[in-house]
Amino acid sequence: MNPPSTMPVRGEASESALAQITVSSRIPDFWKESPRLWFAQFEAVVANQKLGDESRYNLTVAKLSREHVEQVSDIVLSPPDTKKYEALKNRLLIVYEESEVRQVQKLLKELELGDQKPSQLLRRMRDLARNKFGDETLSVLWMGHLPAAVQAVLTVSEVKDLERLATMADKVVETTRFAEIHELSSTKSSTPGTRPNLEDQIAQLTQRLSRLESSRSRGRSFGRDGHRKPNRSASQSRERAGQVKRRNPEWLCFYHFRYKEKASKCIQPCAWQKQQDTGKEKN
Repeated sequence: MNPPSTMPVRGEASESALAQITVSSRIPDFWKESPRLWFAQFEAVVANQKLGDESRYNLTVAKLSREHVEQVSDIVLSPPDTKKYEALKNRLLIVYEESEVRQVQKLLKELELGDQKPSQLLRRMRDLARNKFGDETLSVLWMGHLPAAVQAVLTVSEVKDLERLATMADKVVETTRFAEIHELSSTKSSTPGTRPNLEDQIAQLTQRLSRLESSRSRGRSFGRDGHRKPNRSASQSRERAGQVKRRNPEWLCFYHFRYKEKASKCIQPCAWQKQQDTGKEKN
């Protein structure tokens, strides 16, 4: 007959194995972008299991990809006799966690609101700040990334608590974005398919004006018979130039200017005959 203690031992072993499987399923794969945050979640998940150093080490290794294992290959191949988990954790933080200088640089220069909520941006900034800046300084940095309208509302608010300000900013941004979407939809068309928006109307008017100018230009250049009209401005200019020349008492017509005394024709008021008479008197 089996001893009474055999069944409970097997039951406890099965429950322990099941508990570890359950715990492992609740732990996500390692986050190289946020290693410290991953370890914080990992330790929170295994806290109630009272796992020893060996079990924590094994669970962590199981959540590493090939890339991550290659960075800790010496520890995995030859783990220390004690504090395996701490050695593995410290190495992964050294490899993947950004330096304090890099975190501050990202905090000051690289963060943007984008599609995030203001509260989400604040949490990201808190994570990078790591208590290096007080709430007053962090508030100035955070508000500098917000739209001008949101900054104006927060500035006049009597709320000083940064978390409450972030909640207020979320509501203002949500309301502003909703108003912008509504205004854009109204501008496009109140009845789609029947009423063109403002841009379409401007384009249509521009095309109509271009066609009108083209038709006017053709009308000025061609007569009703389809032949090109003479260039009145050019002929008028030539006529005015001829009138100016004729007012000159020394003006010669074309025939006398070209053929002199051999000219058989004359156009008045030509000064040829007058010049000839003056020359005879001098002689």
